[in-house]
Amino acid sequence: MTRLIVENVHRMSSRPWAFVTGRLEGDSLRVGDELVDGRSIAVVVRSVELHSAPATTTVAVEGVSADTIRAGTVLTRE
Repeated sequence: MTRLIVENVHRMSSRPWAFVTGRLEGDSLRVGDELVDGRSIAVVVRSVELHSAPATTTVAVEGVSADTIRAGTVLTRE
């Protein structure tokens, strides 16, 4: 199982996605992966950013629930 433990969420008005930064446990994430949390929030990875700080991963996600992701959310891909 792959888990992204969210530490920060950024939104830019010029982009349709939320940028989610956190600690990644397990396998790498890829564009098209679907991530869910325990409350049935589902988002799709649209970009994996390579310029994150060491030990963190930033992904751009979209989905009807992308606005509900907060620090502390655990997103998983099974």
